[in-house]
Amino acid sequence: MKPSPSAAIPPPGSHITALDGVRGLAILAVLVHHFTLYGGPRPDSLVDKAYYYTALTGWWGVDLFFVLSGFLITGILFDARGGAGFFRNFYMRRVLRIFPLYYGVLLVVFFLAPRFVEAGTAFGATIEDQEWYWSYLVNVRLAVRGWPEFPVLGHFWSLAVEEQFYLAWPFVVFALSRRALMRVSVACFVGALIFRVALTATGHELAAYVLTPCRMDALAAGAFLALAARGPGGLASIRRWTPAAGWVSGALLAFLFVWQRGLDTERVAIHTLGFSLLAILSGVAIVVALHAPRESWPGKVVHDRRLVFFGRYSYALYVFHHPIALLLPSLGISAAAMPRVFDSLVPGRLAIFVLGTLLSTGLALLSWHAWEAPFLRLKRLFPYGSRARLRVARSGQAGRLL
Repeated sequence: MKPSPSAAIPPPGSHITALDGVRGLAILAVLVHHFTLYGGPRPDSLVDKAYYYTALTGWWGVDLFFVLSGFLITGILFDARGGAGFFRNFYMRRVLRIFPLYYGVLLVVFFLAPRFVEAGTAFGATIEDQEWYWSYLVNVRLAVRGWPEFPVLGHFWSLAVEEQFYLAWPFVVFALSRRALMRVSVACFVGALIFRVALTATGHELAAYVLTPCRMDALAAGAFLALAARGPGGLASIRRWTPAAGWVSGALLAFLFVWQRGLDTERVAIHTLGFSLLAILSGVAIVVALHAPRESWPGKVVHDRRLVFFGRYSYALYVFHHPIALLLPSLGISAAAMPRVFDSLVPGRLAIFVLGTLLSTGLALLSWHAWEAPFLRLKRLFPYGSRARLRVARSGQAGRLL
């Protein structure tokens, strides 16, 4: 049977609109989380508490990004095996996509900003720590020393996790068969949970949160799905298991939410078992997004043009939103400074979210068109190998370039 376009395996480097919608959900969840976290005082009324603690669960967007990265990167690497310039082309395309914005922000923070802003004690400490950021090792710095006093770039820990994955995973994919890679993915999934439990038991909770080996369950879940999609039957071969996996992981997460009164990552049950359950649920969401007909409600959600828009600019939105979330309160712009409605801070929190999202989007668009796009056009100099395209074409699943 010919696979449906939504279930097709796209050629290496092609675009999948449905996954932009998933990215859009992920980045909006993260934005809600941080603009709520920094946007006002802790709530005191029941309604405010319900909104506040629900919004703070938006950290799961980072975990969804990890699963997406595992899925897309593993698929690209596996399809490109055997082609010319396997390592060179992959790394150069990653460099052109990631480095201009990342290092551009570091140049502004560490070289330009001190010329106009007096570096206080907290900012000065961040500048002294800059080697951790330049080397993509800020997650190691956090594991050793804790969160910085001035966390303007504290969210870069997740970019460090991604970059460390990008550096090591191509060698694993290049060396092993598909079945061996699937076994390695399962081992990484289980190993990440074991690492988190061990570090937590020895009093290193933050290390369990930010170190790459401890977050490999999310990356490995995506990798496993990408490899399953390239086996007999494609993703349809495991689609029959996704409803059960989704219901079980979702029910257990709901139980943890009620038991722990939220999904606070500082709680042991959440940052150990909870992360693994979320990785499974995120994988299910990706399978559903790829298979759902556009006329179904999941298909309408992931193809919604607004979510797709945010998904396409999610990288820059992630980079810029955190400094903005920290800057607004310092300018006196917070939910507490806004008029209450029926003595509730929720309208003010929503206003902060909208304002912060607009500012972040403006910077993301400016960055994309004025800075990132010229570098991205150079990716044409590093095409994925012809063997990868031939493999996909022979599979009958080349389909539409989304």
